[in-house]
Amino acid sequence: MAEDDTRSYADDRRRLLGELELERNQLLRNIETCRIRDIERPMIDEWSLKDIVGHVASWEAEVVSALLDIQEGRRPAILDFDEERTDAWNQDHVERKRSLTFWSVLEQLKAGRERLLATVAQFDDAAIGEEGRVPNQLLQVVANHDKEHWHIIAAYLAGMPGVRETSAAGTS
Repeated sequence: MAEDDTRSYADDRRRLLGELELERNQLLRNIETCRIRDIERPMIDEWSLKDIVGHVASWEAEVVSALLDIQEGRRPAILDFDEERTDAWNQDHVERKRSLTFWSVLEQLKAGRERLLATVAQFDDAAIGEEGRVPNQLLQVVANHDKEHWHIIAAYLAGMPGVRETSAAGTS
């Protein structure tokens, strides 16, 4: 039975890593579909495309830090994060990246994914594949976060109401 569990965890790990790749690729495709003017101009509430990319990169860096803590036998600080502070944390990290170019922030996003995958490679299949284990939960959050933001960008690109201001006639 232990061999079946190991094989199952390996399969679950592959599925989760595939989901991470799928959601990130869709996020990158949607980013690439945006117009140059969307890079710095507010497109969703007060956030520009650069702000969204920086936001995703910042949270992924937090997950990498958490995974490194787990490897060192420490409790990751992200597990004790006060969700009431999420908006303030997000805004603080967006502001930190405002002086950077879009291309620098996009490079942070790409490099962050490389760091994430390199860190994940150091965990065994059970840690990544077994639902309920912290590394697995963190990676699911990363995949869902990418998905959330590519959906938001897709809605913006489609001109869906509620994403950006539109006139009564539906033009902006």
